[in-house]
Amino acid sequence: MQGIVIPIAMGSGSSFIHRINPLAKLIWVIGIMIFSFSTRNPVILFGLTLLGLVLVWIAGIQRPFFRVMLILFPISASLIVFQSLAPAFPRPWTPIAELGPFTIYQEGIYSGLSLLARALVMTVWALVALMTTHPSDLFVSLQRIGMPYVLNFMLTMTLQLIPLLQREFSIVLSAQKSRGMKSTGFGALLPSMVPVFAGAIERVQQLSISLESRAFGSSGVKTSYRQISTRPTDYVIGAAGILFTVVGVGAMILTGGLDWSQTLIFPPIVAIMLVLLATAIFIAFTATAILVVIRA
Repeated sequence: MQGIVIPIAMGSGSSFIHRINPLAKLIWVIGIMIFSFSTRNPVILFGLTLLGLVLVWIAGIQRPFFRVMLILFPISASLIVFQSLAPAFPRPWTPIAELGPFTIYQEGIYSGLSLLARALVMTVWALVALMTTHPSDLFVSLQRIGMPYVLNFMLTMTLQLIPLLQREFSIVLSAQKSRGMKSTGFGALLPSMVPVFAGAIERVQQLSISLESRAFGSSGVKTSYRQISTRPTDYVIGAAGILFTVVGVGAMILTGGLDWSQTLIFPPIVAIMLVLLATAIFIAFTATAILVVIRA
C-alpha cells in the first residue's frame, strides 16, 4: 500500500468558490458530467477543462490540485495511445501514419483526444468541488434536500475509512520493514492484513458504541456542528448550472454532438507526435511508480 497515493482532500481557503453552497457546486459537477457525455468534440471539452483550471486558480488550490493531476493525467494520456491503435469507432478506419509495426488511425486520434478531454473535464470540475467543500457541509446540504440520514452516514464513513485503512496499511508495512521483514509486494501485504483488519473491526466496535451513545437512528431532527446557509447567489449559481445542462445537452442533441471526426483531419506528423508524447508520459509515470514502490 505504500507508493503512489492520490492525495484528495479539502484545501483551506476563503475564496468565492469555497463559499458557494455545496449543492450548487454539486449541480454544476453533475451537469458537466452529463454534458461531457453528450459530445465527442475535443475543442468544447478542452475549453471546459480550461474553464475548470480558471476556477482552480480563483480558489487558490493549485498546489494540491496539481499533485493529484500529476498522478491522474499520465494514466488518462494512455487513452490516446490505445485509441490510436484500436479506435472506438465502427470500421472502416482511416490510416494516417505508420509507427513501426503499428498503424495510427484518424478516428483513433480523434477518439483518444475526445476521451482524454472528457476524463480531464470531469476530473477537474469534480476536484474543484471536492477541494473547496468540507465533507460535513456537503452531507448537511444533502440531508436538507431529503437524503436519508443513514445513507448520508454511509457515504461519510466510506470517505473516511478508505484513507484510514490505507494509512494503517502503511504503518504496518513500515513496522514490518523496521523488523527486517519484507515490506513490498504480496509477500508483505498478506501478513499485514491481519493487524489491519483487526484494527478495523475494533474501530467499528468503537464507532457502534459511539453511535448508540448519541442515539443514532432515533427520530427527530438531526443537527450538525457546522451550519450551512444558502444565499441568493447560491440559488443563482445552482439555477445557472441546471440551465447550462439543459441548454447544452439540448444543443448537442440537435447538432449531433458537434462531431468533427470526419472533418478534423490530423497531419501524420501531428498524429505521430501525439502518440509518442502520450507514450512517453505514461512510461515515465509507470517507471516512477515502480521506483517509488521499490524504494518504499
